[in-house]
Amino acid sequence: MSMYALPTPYECAKEFVTRTNRNLFITGKAGTGKTTFLRKFRAETMKQTAVVAPTGVAAVNAGGATIHSFFHLPFTPFTPTPSGRESLIARIKMNTARRRVIRELEVLVIDEISMVRADVLDAIDTVLRSVRHRQSEPFGGVQMVFIGDMYQLSPVVKADEWRILSDFYQGIYFFHSNVIQEHPPVYVEFDKIFRQSDNLFIEVLNQVRNDTLTPEGFNLLQSRYDPHFNPSPDENYITLTTHNFRADAINATELEKIKTTVHPFKAVVKGEFPENAFPVDRVLELKEGAKVMFARNDTEIPRRYFNGKIGTITRIKEEMITVLCPDDPDEISVSPAIWENIRYTVNPETNTVEEEIIGTYKQIPLRLAWAITIHKSQGLTFDKAIIDADKAFSPGQVYVALSRCRSLNSLVLKSPINRYSIAVDEQIIRFSSSKPDVNRVAEELKSAKEQFRINLLLQLYNFDPILQMARSWFIDTKENESSFSEETVLFVGEICKQLTELEQVAAKYRAQLQRITGQTPVDRAFFAERLHASSSYFTEKIDILLQTLQESTATTDNRTNAQAYDEGIASVFTAAALKKHLISATAANFSVESYYSARNQFRNPPFSITSYSRDSSGLPLKTTHPDLLNELVQLRNRISAAAGLPVYLVASIKTLVQMADHLPETEKELLKIHGFGKIKVERFGAQFLEIINHYCTAYEITSRTIHFKESKTQKKRKK
Repeated sequence: MSMYALPTPYECAKEFVTRTNRNLFITGKAGTGKTTFLRKFRAETMKQTAVVAPTGVAAVNAGGATIHSFFHLPFTPFTPTPSGRESLIARIKMNTARRRVIRELEVLVIDEISMVRADVLDAIDTVLRSVRHRQSEPFGGVQMVFIGDMYQLSPVVKADEWRILSDFYQGIYFFHSNVIQEHPPVYVEFDKIFRQSDNLFIEVLNQVRNDTLTPEGFNLLQSRYDPHFNPSPDENYITLTTHNFRADAINATELEKIKTTVHPFKAVVKGEFPENAFPVDRVLELKEGAKVMFARNDTEIPRRYFNGKIGTITRIKEEMITVLCPDDPDEISVSPAIWENIRYTVNPETNTVEEEIIGTYKQIPLRLAWAITIHKSQGLTFDKAIIDADKAFSPGQVYVALSRCRSLNSLVLKSPINRYSIAVDEQIIRFSSSKPDVNRVAEELKSAKEQFRINLLLQLYNFDPILQMARSWFIDTKENESSFSEETVLFVGEICKQLTELEQVAAKYRAQLQRITGQTPVDRAFFAERLHASSSYFTEKIDILLQTLQESTATTDNRTNAQAYDEGIASVFTAAALKKHLISATAANFSVESYYSARNQFRNPPFSITSYSRDSSGLPLKTTHPDLLNELVQLRNRISAAAGLPVYLVASIKTLVQMADHLPETEKELLKIHGFGKIKVERFGAQFLEIINHYCTAYEITSRTIHFKESKTQKKRKK
């Protein structure tokens, strides 16, 4: 039997996210390179990717957006019931740009997943399925990558929130969500520790992490307990504490001891940058001689400093600060740095997801370093630390604090470790025990890669998402049919018909593809012949669809309805154009590489449809008296221009159509017309009645309002 080396967990994770569509949970002890993995993946991936995190600071550090801002989620608990899902979708006011981002998304990374609640993940799943029109697929077909250590900081849930959620969830962690219970991700754990090299300390950390602290391990930790420890300033210890007020008090006290001049540095905030995401203080007070910590990584090469490196300010001159760090022969010059607040957008030309900078935060990348909260220390590494965790309110806090240190000898315990504060939730232990062995993960990777290639091909010939998009556009247009020019609803119906026929043929073709690819071995010649033949058929049909879309002549004087129509038709056109491009580009040789290469080369063909029109005269509308309607439209537009009012505030198309159909001849009859109340009758009624009466006289016809029944809304208003 041939032997081969199994891929490392790091290599497995990379292959899973780049060459499969499997959802992935990447975990590992503190210091195992999870953040490095995320950074490299973002730089190298060809997939349409977005990164989100549960808090503002975590989002800025990860280079992404917060979960709630990206999905416009409310902060109230989400209940995973049909009514809860309907309520969530109804509450979310998502603009077209954000919907396009979500529809084009292929990978969503959630960093610091340990802090994400179960209901939040189910809410994300609900939104993705709805916006992407893929209700039957978990997360709407988006590949999810969850990164984090469940033994670190946990989700926050208030007692009253848990009273609601406990009826639906066994626990608050992300893996308790319905979508994860039904569709578990591949579990990959990084096991190589880069932060610590002290084997004895690594063993104690593992015991704390797994809630298996032995008496020997406990005694070893307690040996570092020294409540009266008072280091000299040049030893560069930092205190890790549980609460902000403790850290602030220590920093203020120590800064006060230094008798040099205070230099305040004010941050420059531009655009959108929420206060809860500020990476360092908005007003930073520094002195020469103050102990400081770098708050970001150096962008220069070679790297002079990293996030968490500690030193002492030696000189302050205007906006330039000089810092000397232990064991560094040279001083480091520090000037203001810029953090960016990211929003994801879709490039209208390439239809690819891009990062847009919507706000910046410019400040000196330093913070006072006599003390810091354990929460803010997550992800940092310290050479020397004093840990004051007697008020730990979360079990993960103690593990986070201990794991910031490089070795046992580099830490001092200001307060003793109590066993409660290192207790690990049984639910996390059970979840962690579900981790598969490396052989199983390697086998799953092998099959997932081949399945991904087939799924990508089947997805390419799946027109149902575009059809669902078109049906949604049809429903919106149908609901406002009376405000559009005649034939508009029939036109959208024709688009739906073409897409339905396309999908019916595509479904049969997908079944054929599954039979071909399911054979062992695959008949590659026959497979290539079928791909080439199908490419010709489908590109021809899509061309007809694209040409039909460009022939839209829909008009409406309602700006809101026009916007919805234009967005609907543009979405269908773009999706169809991309589909045609990908089918053509991969017909000769379909592979994952050729697919993504073609995806990144796509340029959206020009398409400009504007259905909004102040003047609908001359356009066929649904009325028994089109000539009269044209006169009424022109009068309405003249009144609108003279009064400086939007046309719909004078009279909507629906109102004018009813006037033309029912021919009111008196103010009393005019009051029966939809949208024409007493005030409008007083202001504009005489002018409309004059035209209607003149028309009736010329054609010797009489009013039909005697047969016209008032709507329930009008009757209620009168009552």
